[in-house]
Amino acid sequence: MGMAVFPEWVQSQKLVSELAERLGSTLNEASARSILALKLNGPTPERRQELADKANEGLLTAEEFAEYETYAQLRGLLAVLHSKARLYLKPPGPA
Repeated sequence: MGMAVFPEWVQSQKLVSELAERLGSTLNEASARSILALKLNGPTPERRQELADKANEGLLTAEEFAEYETYAQLRGLLAVLHSKARLYLKPPGPA
């Protein structure tokens, strides 16, 4: 399976971004600290590399593509939430 961009993928990326924005706007100190403590348990580094290699070669099965994309989307969501949490907790700088 090639790495073509599918309308469903684009739509899911928009939903992930919107969710991150909404969640980020509801932070308080406790939730920001909790978010920063979150770690994503996913495929091992070896499995991620295997999927990446197969994706680059256009050899992913539909199931592998779903696994790869789901993990990538969750990593993206967590990265945005971590960023928002760090910004929330950052002391205000000089004006």
